[in-house]
Amino acid sequence: METPPKIIFIGLAQNCAQYLPAVLKNIENMATLASESAFLFLENDSTDNTKAILTGWGSSRPNFTLLNFDGLNNLAVRTVKLEILRNAYVECLRTYKNLKDFDLVVLIDMDDVGTWPIDLSELSKAIKYLQADPQRAAIFANQIGSYYDVWALRHKEFCPSDAWEEVMDYKASHPTVTDEEAFNQTFKKRIQSFSPSTGPFEVESAFGGLGIYRMSYILKNPNPYLGSKLKSLPSVNETFRVSRRQFCEHVHFHAGIRVLGGKLFIWPSLINGEVRDPVFPHSPPLLF
Repeated sequence: METPPKIIFIGLAQNCAQYLPAVLKNIENMATLASESAFLFLENDSTDNTKAILTGWGSSRPNFTLLNFDGLNNLAVRTVKLEILRNAYVECLRTYKNLKDFDLVVLIDMDDVGTWPIDLSELSKAIKYLQADPQRAAIFANQIGSYYDVWALRHKEFCPSDAWEEVMDYKASHPTVTDEEAFNQTFKKRIQSFSPSTGPFEVESAFGGLGIYRMSYILKNPNPYLGSKLKSLPSVNETFRVSRRQFCEHVHFHAGIRVLGGKLFIWPSLINGEVRDPVFPHSPPLLF
């Protein structure tokens, strides 16, 4: 009989106390598929009971680590904070000897996205698929209805580039249209629905709140997480201008995995939520 993998569960937490009982229950259930489990949580600037809940949950568990990054909220840009925290978890895996010899990393969102009860039979199938081929580097969850994490998605057909950058470029070339119309002409057309009855398919990047990675690809990845990029702006009086804009931090990291020859997949029957009738967001994460 094949030995179950050693799995480390990693999550970022801030002011998510109301969701943690369900999220942690999910993690406990998923950990039953592992021969050995470890838990690494990175928390910052919570004003609710997040710290206390995580500390209490992990106090009697071996291989539990809670790292605090209070003060990080002084950085106003969400993706830059996420870049720092995600790169911190990677450095932890590379540094702590008791963590780097695990087989798999399960990266899970600790807010409401992580509360959906995960079907262990589907997770088990996904893990076995991942481990069956050393080039399979990561597998990501899907949602009933619409796939919600379009910003992290890269696929040559569905979403070949940054959907939010498409919105910005459309708005720049059509200055009289509303933000909502620019969204409808670009981003909205990238929103996909992946039937749970279909098989796994390869992507260049994805996340969707739950990802299972081979540890080796994380440790060897030449690319850090990256949460911003420079963007040239339309010329005004022939003056060259650039702006720093938010960028989904997963994309650059996943590009590094692909440089190593790793393949990334969405597993459509691994469901971690339901999204019905996605609407135009009033605060698109474009510029800072």
